[in-house]
Amino acid sequence: MGNGFGGWISPSQVKKEGTTLVELSIKHIQDAHDIVGERPEGAFTPLSLSPLSSTGSCCCCMQQCWVSIPEGFTAIVTAFGAEVSGDMPDGTWSPGCHCFKPTYSVDKLVSRQLVVFDTPVKDCRTKDAINVNIDVLLVFEITNAKDFIYNLGPSKLDDSLRARQDEALRQMAFETNVDEIYDLNGEKTKHVAEGMNQFFSKDGVTIHHFTIKGVRIPEEMAKEFEEKTLLESRTTMKHMEQAYERLRLNNAEGKQKYREECDNVRMQAESDATVIQDTAIKETSAVIAQTSRDIAELEATRDVEKNKVLAQSELDLSKTKSSILAMEREVNSKTQAEVGRIASEAEAISKKKETEARIEVAQKLANGKAALGEAEGVASAAFAARRAHEAEMKRLDILEKVVLKDNIKIATSQENTVGMSQENSVVTQVTQQGLEALRAKLAEITATSLTKLEQTGKRPTQMHMG
Repeated sequence: MGNGFGGWISPSQVKKEGTTLVELSIKHIQDAHDIVGERPEGAFTPLSLSPLSSTGSCCCCMQQCWVSIPEGFTAIVTAFGAEVSGDMPDGTWSPGCHCFKPTYSVDKLVSRQLVVFDTPVKDCRTKDAINVNIDVLLVFEITNAKDFIYNLGPSKLDDSLRARQDEALRQMAFETNVDEIYDLNGEKTKHVAEGMNQFFSKDGVTIHHFTIKGVRIPEEMAKEFEEKTLLESRTTMKHMEQAYERLRLNNAEGKQKYREECDNVRMQAESDATVIQDTAIKETSAVIAQTSRDIAELEATRDVEKNKVLAQSELDLSKTKSSILAMEREVNSKTQAEVGRIASEAEAISKKKETEARIEVAQKLANGKAALGEAEGVASAAFAARRAHEAEMKRLDILEKVVLKDNIKIATSQENTVGMSQENSVVTQVTQQGLEALRAKLAEITATSLTKLEQTGKRPTQMHMG
């Protein structure tokens, strides 16, 4: 029993050359995490795992109903030996946590990863009767776990893959000469993968790649091929060197010839440029002299014209200034006369308006005083009622001050009659009688005032309407 990868049991299969496909037994389903991507004992490639225990536990004693299926595997679950279908298309259980019944157990864990199957095929006879060794790299995947476990299994798949690739490679080598054996790759091996897929598809296995990794031929023949290849390379290199030398010489000759032609063209161009330069200098000198003469004549003509224009301008300016002064004097005299006339008219109008306003104000004051006298005469009756009311209100103020005295005591007429007053004196009785008379008088005054006010309110209205 090995324990380098978490607790797996060494398989009973014999190690084969290259990759060996096996099924491993592990102590617990959690140990599958340590097997993924590893090759136990350096040679075995596990395709399926058989866990001895799969359920979880609490406090190291109590089993739990949940099971964690590792990522990269699908699980075949059984109950009393009978298979229990899961949630995957092939009827297996997907990775992750699942709640199992106590009777459920994980029987197999099948890898869903891409597997590399690397094995050699020795002593393949070529078309020209030469034995060669071929290294093959095959990549496959388990796509249906149940078909794979129940139809093949890892050990039978290992034997079948070796037999199929051995048969295919020996047939390919028998149809190929030894000098073309290195070309057995790429599209030339595609039909092998297709043929193997037709054979293994019913068992849930899909072949993705079939690649010839390397070819080894006998050592003497390899040296001979190497010498032949090197001889051809050396010959080719010699021919290339000769062609390069010829091209170099031809290039040097062409460069020298082209340099001479360029020198001749340059000297001819320099000579032509000198002639053109002298001609241009002569023509330029003549143009400069003629231009100087023309400029002098133009400058003299310009000065004469300028002096003439200046004199005429000064004359016109003097005439214009004289006209402006005469116009200014005429305008100023007319303006002053108009201003005096307008000021006299404005002063006369102002005095006239002021006199009319005073007359109108005096008339309105007289009318106002007359209206005020008439209004006081009409409203004399209403003012009499108001004055009587104000007199009565003064009397009530005097009575209020008498009543608010601290040493004044007032008793009702009924209290005086039955003798319930504390001090049944004549003064108290007289005071009580006076108050009753005053109350009656106040009621009479109030009624009279209201009647007068109503009459007074109607009278101005009638006057206004009349």
